[in-house]
Amino acid sequence: MLIMTMTFQKQEACMSSFPEQLQEYALSEITRRIQTGEYPVGSRLVAKTIADSLNISATPVVAAINRLAAQGLVETIPRKGAVVKTFSTTDIGNYFEARTMIECFVAHLAVQNVDKFPESVKKMQEAADQLERVHVEQMDVEQIRKWETQFHSELIKLSDNPQLERLYEFNWSVGSVYFVYGIKKVSPDNFRVSLREHQKILEALLNRDAEQLEFLVRDHLRFLNQAVSWYN
Repeated sequence: MLIMTMTFQKQEACMSSFPEQLQEYALSEITRRIQTGEYPVGSRLVAKTIADSLNISATPVVAAINRLAAQGLVETIPRKGAVVKTFSTTDIGNYFEARTMIECFVAHLAVQNVDKFPESVKKMQEAADQLERVHVEQMDVEQIRKWETQFHSELIKLSDNPQLERLYEFNWSVGSVYFVYGIKKVSPDNFRVSLREHQKILEALLNRDAEQLEFLVRDHLRFLNQAVSWYN
């Protein structure tokens, strides 16, 4: 009897967590499609269509779209429904400025936690190595976005501050949409330099040089501020 009760409780726990997993899956996929331009700014997000493409029900998709609306990546327009939000030049500038502020602030915390989070350092090295190998003339924008996101997200994790992680993730969910468009505007030579800067940032981190790390991060993100003018 005890065995049967424990089995039932285990099955019940799995069933209760399944909808949440589907919602996370839907959220991740919709976000990825927005960030890669598959769902461009201004496009409608039809829950049933998305659900069919993901082979799941519409319920977790609706929940995911609502979460994206709360994050500011999606907006609801009367008689049109949910659409990928179009941001003004000021909006974009604010997001990029916030990202720079967060990463520069984190620099002084990150150097204190290098030994505490070896897995994050390992993932940063992996991303830096991948970005250094990129052939700019034949670049895969989606892969670059993936490694770029991994490198900088792991840097934020080194702050050991979950609230900063949440703020950064919220900010990057919007900023990464324009990162994809922005890198296409950077000259190949400048972009090649930018990609290789990740190794220098990592070196400063491993040397526990907080001031140098902050300087390199700020300098690395310089093209984000330059990119704002491209959306005028």
